[in-house]
Amino acid sequence: MQEADLREANLQEADLRNANLRGANLSDASLLKACLRWVDLRGATLCRANLKGADLGKADLRGADLEGAILSKAIFDEANLSGVDLSGTNFNEDDVRGSVRAEVRG
Repeated sequence: MQEADLREANLQEADLRNANLRGANLSDASLLKACLRWVDLRGATLCRANLKGADLGKADLRGADLEGAILSKAIFDEANLSGVDLSGTNFNEDDVRGSVRAEVRG
């Protein structure tokens, strides 16, 4: 699914563990409570995506664009958020505890 066009996709509660979504477009997608552990999301676009309650533990989001995404109650344990754009996202600092956050933008 690398570079897949998944704009506006309904992936609520989907189990996408270990998926390769590198460079995928998930803008406006619903990933409510989805399991995204170990997912490769490097360079992916998740603008305005709903990731409320999603599990992104150990996911690789380096260089991903999460501008305007809903991240409340999402789990980012040991996720790599290096270079991620968090401009206009809806989350609080507790939502990203335990993540690797070097060079986060926004």
